[in-house]
Amino acid sequence: MKILLIVTLIGVLLYLLSRRFFMSREPTGLIKPERIHQFVLLDTSPQLIANITRSTLWTVGIGIVLFLIVLILGMKIKILWIALPLCLYLIGQLFVYTNHIRATKDQRVYFDTNTYDVLIDYVKGPPLSFNLQRDVIRVSEVRSVQKNRDTIFGYYRIHTSRGIVVLPYILEQSERVWNQHFFEYLNTNYKIEIESKLFPII
Repeated sequence: MKILLIVTLIGVLLYLLSRRFFMSREPTGLIKPERIHQFVLLDTSPQLIANITRSTLWTVGIGIVLFLIVLILGMKIKILWIALPLCLYLIGQLFVYTNHIRATKDQRVYFDTNTYDVLIDYVKGPPLSFNLQRDVIRVSEVRSVQKNRDTIFGYYRIHTSRGIVVLPYILEQSERVWNQHFFEYLNTNYKIEIESKLFPII
């Protein structure tokens, strides 16, 4: 029974990983150029995604190893079962990671550094535009309770007069100048309500 449970768990994880890393990484239906008129694309980089992926897989790997230890030795040493919630938390980072990567790829964020106009082009749904200086009503932030090695998952929820925009931390972590300019303005000019969650799913 224990062997069947272990095989099933590993099979599910391998399936999820294969879907994430072998599926097409280019979303369809989005505006392709990196510059549209005066807009610049707030995007991430392959290096950043690779770093986040390594951090997450390392954490998930530790969680799987701990889970197997608890599963095998827990029958004899009952006190080890108290480590089960920690194992599940570490393994759960894989689902947070896939959720944030998908949220990043399902939209393109264009920003005019002169007028502060923002255009969100969604894979599914109509585009949304607003002005960062005039149309923002309030800003809230949801973040993980702790770092995943050198990565912290979270997202901004920007409430505008034209709708709600959700921007993952992955965009803020990019070293691109215009990304930094956008998020520096957001953090400097708005009082942000911060909420911590175990799993900050978008």
